[in-house]
Amino acid sequence: MSNKPQLPPGPKEFKFRQGLKMGLSIYDYLQQCADEFGDAFTLNLPGMDPMVWVSRPDMVKGFFSLKPDQIDQSKLAIPIDIGDNQTGFLNNEEHAHSRKVVIPTLVSKRLQDRAQVMHEIVTKHIDAMKPGDEFDVPRLVGDITLDIACYTLLGLRDGPKKDLYRDLMLQWIQASTNNTMFLLGTMYGPSKWRNRLHSAYLKKTAKGDFGSGKKGLMPWSHSIELKAQLADLMRKDIREARKNPNSDRTDLLYTVSHAHYEDGELLSEERVIAESMGMLVGGHETSAATSAWYMLWLLKRPDVYKKMHDTVLQAIKEEGRFDPLKITEVPYLNACLSESQRLTPSAVGTMRCLVKEAKIGPLTLPPNTNVLAAAYLTHRRKDVWGEDALEFRPERWLEGKLPSPFEYYPFGGGRRACVGSNQAKQQLRIIFAEFARRVEFDSPYAHTEEWPGQQQVSGQTEPQGGVPVTVTKVRPASYGIQEASLQAAS
Repeated sequence: MSNKPQLPPGPKEFKFRQGLKMGLSIYDYLQQCADEFGDAFTLNLPGMDPMVWVSRPDMVKGFFSLKPDQIDQSKLAIPIDIGDNQTGFLNNEEHAHSRKVVIPTLVSKRLQDRAQVMHEIVTKHIDAMKPGDEFDVPRLVGDITLDIACYTLLGLRDGPKKDLYRDLMLQWIQASTNNTMFLLGTMYGPSKWRNRLHSAYLKKTAKGDFGSGKKGLMPWSHSIELKAQLADLMRKDIREARKNPNSDRTDLLYTVSHAHYEDGELLSEERVIAESMGMLVGGHETSAATSAWYMLWLLKRPDVYKKMHDTVLQAIKEEGRFDPLKITEVPYLNACLSESQRLTPSAVGTMRCLVKEAKIGPLTLPPNTNVLAAAYLTHRRKDVWGEDALEFRPERWLEGKLPSPFEYYPFGGGRRACVGSNQAKQQLRIIFAEFARRVEFDSPYAHTEEWPGQQQVSGQTEPQGGVPVTVTKVRPASYGIQEASLQAAS
């Protein structure tokens, strides 16, 4: 291939039509393009620089090896306004410093300490279920993870303040990620749309205008007002945290409120708000989307769900109790989640925005190009995963050689890998371990080969129309634990 910078071929459809297909059938469209154009292809969407998708592992390795000065992530194609100073949008030394600020709140020791509380929150939700209840899985799991976010982000478990935060967070997420807002963001250009929303939010905040809470004439006005209200609540808590230090608090808002720039100055209030909102959106929508596809696989494979159930009971027997930290380490349970994320990753790819010429595998790409490592395509390659690559087979993760970081990367990779991936995996492992132990579901998707289409929600891929389930059985919280205790006593 020529060393002269050039874009690989791609579909010739109008930009609007390509954008529509990406929004409404992204899995199918990416596979169609890969079948037609191979390991690298170019898509063109409204309001955006060309998007070059790569899926071959050597190209993915080159992608994750891009140098900081070759990219500008402030142009990242995320249409939701979480603040322009959030870690994901920062570059070079500022990005590296930001990760040092945020990651300590999510390291293993603090996650270990939070596992028990995560389990208590999951238990409370399952205890409220009864046979006949109907749920949409992404919203069911989203409700659970929103309660977890109130604790991990804000240190709140119960009470009026937690309820106020929860209500505002849910309303803002729904207003910011609905189909209308996604379509507007796609057509206008995601980064330009995000910046426009952020400018309007800053103007409202400067005037102290937090709105009436009612929807305005423009579809984006409600989202801006809700963010202003939520940010005002956070701002007051940031000031309170700085005024009254409390060494017992480990939540992200408190910890980042006391973080410093390298010159010793505290992070700005807007920066703390941006990091908190970024973790909220990432933890909520990523888990909701991932859980939807995971549940679909388990509905299609009741044998796997039954084996998960039996595996959890065996773990309880060995520990004498349900240990939420130990359960996140059980190989088979982890293999089931990994297999779902392999075949149906909620983030279909991870993006870098080139500002300099870059070589990726055999490609030499020009500046002002968005290049993406296509996780969805890499995860399904038969030259990587074998002839059964399209089969849902958790056992492949227990058979020896694990994939390289360039063959499996549902949370991105390299120096810009998702900072919240460990927390996301931990909460999903606890949720689905308890589902498998205590709850049985039915669904229209359980008895058919039919699969829903795909839609984009806040940059995540969810099943169109959600995943409807009906609860058919709820076992008590003591199920399997009493028996283990009796056996241990005898």
